[in-house]
Amino acid sequence: MGKKYKGKTCVYCSQRPSETGDHIFAREFFIVSRRDNLPQVPACSSCNGEKGVLEHYLTAVLPFGGCHTDAKVNLKSMVPPRLEKNESLHRRLKTGWTKFWTQKRSGLYLPTATVPFDGEKLEDLFVFIAKGLVWHHWGVLLEPNCQVDVNSLTKRGESFFEDLLNKRAKERVIQNVGEGTFEYHGAQAIDDPQISVWLFSLYGGLKTTGKSGPSMEAASKIGVLIGPKNVFENAEKRRKMAVRRI
Repeated sequence: MGKKYKGKTCVYCSQRPSETGDHIFAREFFIVSRRDNLPQVPACSSCNGEKGVLEHYLTAVLPFGGCHTDAKVNLKSMVPPRLEKNESLHRRLKTGWTKFWTQKRSGLYLPTATVPFDGEKLEDLFVFIAKGLVWHHWGVLLEPNCQVDVNSLTKRGESFFEDLLNKRAKERVIQNVGEGTFEYHGAQAIDDPQISVWLFSLYGGLKTTGKSGPSMEAASKIGVLIGPKNVFENAEKRRKMAVRRI
């Protein structure tokens, strides 16, 4: 896959030489007609394999919560063959299917069907995605000691990230990939190319939550902060009340 991506430095680990080109957004997240021209980056076989394991799981589970243009087609045509190849996952989803009370924009709580999934896998995937986008859009290879902090956001958390994104930036990118399959807004700090902030929406605003109960607000966006350790020490104090992990 793509000789031009071989022999460089892997953008995911920033250490090992790349052996292939990897799609930042796995093709399997998209219906077939929307898979052209997806961004690729240089990747080593180790990172490519680790990311692939996450994608294999998430492309079988996340479509159940899709609400974008292709949600029904994706769920009906793409997911069944994947679950047929993974009987244990199929059983877990079947036995874990339940109803959850979620708050709509009107303020009313309504029952919504939910399936269980491993939220840490989603966080881990967005670490890879964010690193890939920094290189793809701005040509920046992150230093090995850079931290990537991924959070599932409530409305308060979204406001925190939107405030960061509205500040002055050296570079800025806003993209919609695959008619709402992935949407993101990223901004790079003026004084340090290693620092950036990102806000993602997946599958038209797929909602996740940690547990049931009317007091739990569903999260529909992913926020990512990238930068040296001291950046997180300063930011953590300001956002710890606004952000909730999956």
